[in-house]
Amino acid sequence: MEVEVDFSGGWPLAGDLRAPEAALAATELEAVLGASGGAGAEILLSHREGAGDGFRRQVAPGQLRLEGDSPRGLLCGAYATLEELGARWDWPGQDASPGRVRARLAARREDAPALEGRCLVLGERALLEEADDWIVWAARRRLNAIFVHVSTRPDPAGAAPEALWRQCRDRAAALARERGVAIEHGGHLLPELLSTEDLRAMAKGGAPSREGLGILEEHVRAHPEADVVHLWGADLPAGGGGGQAASEAALRTANAVAEVVEGVSPRAQVAYLAYHDTEDVPRGVAPRPNVCLVFAPRERCYEHALTDPGCRRNARHRELFCAQVEHFAAAGAAPARVFEYWFDAILFAGGVPDLTQTMARDLAFYHQAGAHTVQMLMTGHGRSPRPHPNLPAFARLAWSPQPRAGPTCAHPPT
Repeated sequence: MEVEVDFSGGWPLAGDLRAPEAALAATELEAVLGASGGAGAEILLSHREGAGDGFRRQVAPGQLRLEGDSPRGLLCGAYATLEELGARWDWPGQDASPGRVRARLAARREDAPALEGRCLVLGERALLEEADDWIVWAARRRLNAIFVHVSTRPDPAGAAPEALWRQCRDRAAALARERGVAIEHGGHLLPELLSTEDLRAMAKGGAPSREGLGILEEHVRAHPEADVVHLWGADLPAGGGGGQAASEAALRTANAVAEVVEGVSPRAQVAYLAYHDTEDVPRGVAPRPNVCLVFAPRERCYEHALTDPGCRRNARHRELFCAQVEHFAAAGAAPARVFEYWFDAILFAGGVPDLTQTMARDLAFYHQAGAHTVQMLMTGHGRSPRPHPNLPAFARLAWSPQPRAGPTCAHPPT
């Protein structure tokens, strides 16, 4: 059943707006509907004290009630309602398209994202220079994480400069906190920070030197904004075929980093990158509880979805992901993440194709196979990217992917 709501005569606002996300929900409603007040339909805002992004909405003649599972869930509900009223935020930095002040809405709506984590990866200078716009846009499209992918080099390829992040971090982090957007930080930083001797010791299961320990502790203290710390090994070329031994060495290294991070920032997770030479499951090593899998299938086929039964290359990556998720879940590690390349202009050097249909099936698979967060890398554009269908499609489909089409894990995590 649908109910007509009319805000043309104004709209009284009620609710507890002490949480930053709740206050922002009211601000964003006013930006589209006009200032609150008057004798039109009343809007009541409330939220529970949970952690999810789900929300519930009830519409009756003269009243709209919106309740979030959390303050962030309330904000997501406000944006979803504004979308139904015709508001659009097509691209970062662009003005919103106007919404309607009179419309018919479902009497009841209850919604929650399929994937708990939905993340954009800012992976080059031009994106970081516009970090504020990307954070605002991400929140409006109901994404809830930003990964600042950096290198300590002054002009890196495939990453943004760490020095630039430190310059813009305070403002960007404040915008993220106001919106309940998590921040992940890092990249292939270990070879830039530590000596070869320290890296070898950690790969064998030992601790870094006193000097190396101090460098790691200083790095973590320098990034209190990071909910997930990414300190990966070298970005080796594809085809190295490191096998299980390389994966186990990489996980021992991640565990050593995680032990340091736990002593400095107990709430933060540490990423283990399954990528290129570390794709194989590190079966002989158990991850620490604060280590999360980051599965990065760069060598997969993008002409087909991961679940395409006729694509042998993707069948391998599908099986690898399922096995990695099972290994990490069995050890009680932090939930799994995926690092995807649907907007990587280095991988797609001739131009990033429209991957909407592939993403829809991929995201359904990742959700059903046990991914907590899916990240989309943006890099290689050389400037602020022009509007492209993959970004809004990712935001929409990460919230609500298409139903499964094709094979999934034999024993998906519960």
